[in-house]
Amino acid sequence: MICGAVPVRKARDVERALEAPVPCLELRLDYLEAGLVEVRRVLEEAVARRTVIFTVRRREEGGAWRGGEEERAELYLKLLDLSPHYIDVEAESPIIRQVAGAKGGSRLIASRHDFEKTPPLEVLTQWARRAAELGDVVKIVTYAREPGDGLRVLSLIGAAPKPTVAFAMGPAGAYTRVAAAALGSPIMYVSLGEATAPGQISADAYYAALLAVGIAPEGEGLPAMREALDWIDGGLMYLLKRRLEVCRDMGRLKKAAGLAIYDDAREAQVLRRAGDFKQIFELVVQMCKAVQIVA
Repeated sequence: MICGAVPVRKARDVERALEAPVPCLELRLDYLEAGLVEVRRVLEEAVARRTVIFTVRRREEGGAWRGGEEERAELYLKLLDLSPHYIDVEAESPIIRQVAGAKGGSRLIASRHDFEKTPPLEVLTQWARRAAELGDVVKIVTYAREPGDGLRVLSLIGAAPKPTVAFAMGPAGAYTRVAAAALGSPIMYVSLGEATAPGQISADAYYAALLAVGIAPEGEGLPAMREALDWIDGGLMYLLKRRLEVCRDMGRLKKAAGLAIYDDAREAQVLRRAGDFKQIFELVVQMCKAVQIVA
């Protein structure tokens, strides 16, 4: 399940997120600037329209919460009145048992985050066991200083007695966000604009990456086909944006070197390669010419 992480400061943040083609939203209410009363209606709408995770992340694990634990527990209890599908609380938080006792039909994600490093495997395993004792879903996230750190975190998926979300943050851990999906992570987090963690991938980039390694939406029927199209459309838009960025850089290089913007031979080569998609690529080439001119 691909989940868009959303820093919620005001109601409009949730309204914008509901326009995104993702089946799940993690609504980060530790960022909340407005009172809960002011966003309650749109939170209820989100729960009705999407799978929703409510999170009020404490500062010790990368969150933006500035209040005390008693106040945070009170907010969690009020959020549970909205019957979210999931509620995420840190496994080491002093309030997790209180929230767990009041969760009702909501599923509890017991999480642990390290924004500085990736501990040894035995420590990670202890974290996962602790989280599994408390939650319905385990979530272990660390910061990768080298690619091997990500492999240790990924090894937790399938090892705990509960469904486990596990990946590494940072540039060296970016691959784990895609690998986690292949290994069976129940939730994969993406950015819908403003990233909430280092190395968080945009939804469109994530769709492109998953499709590139042969991962596609599961299920049959019209809803599954529409989700598949959302993935493909997102991947296409991401790649087109990247193409335009490269063309803009090329335009700057050409101008600096005194070269012509137009290269008829190169354009003909691109269009021949496009084959059946020639008409589409004619438009793409024209867009790229335009950004090179103004670069």
